[in-house]
Amino acid sequence: MSQISRDDVAHLARLARLALTDAELDSFSGQLDAIIDHVGRIQSVDVTGVVATDNPLTDVNVTRPDVVLPGLTQEQALDQAPRAAEGRFAVPQILGESQ
Repeated sequence: MSQISRDDVAHLARLARLALTDAELDSFSGQLDAIIDHVGRIQSVDVTGVVATDNPLTDVNVTRPDVVLPGLTQEQALDQAPRAAEGRFAVPQILGESQ
């Protein structure tokens, strides 16, 4: 017995603001009915004693350890800059800022 009628599909289509043809309404009612039947069969499975699993992965926050490495000095970093001023990169003014 069909649980989803053609009128139900048309109503859902109106709510979702979908323009469906008559053929699509007929097709979708059968497809939705099959989906509901399948979900019902899954829900009827006895899962007594089965532990729920929301994430099968046991590792959490797998990261490498931080290792301090030498970096560039201020002079080395500014060495190839197109413009530098007062020990900083000099860039064009933006958004009309005065500083």
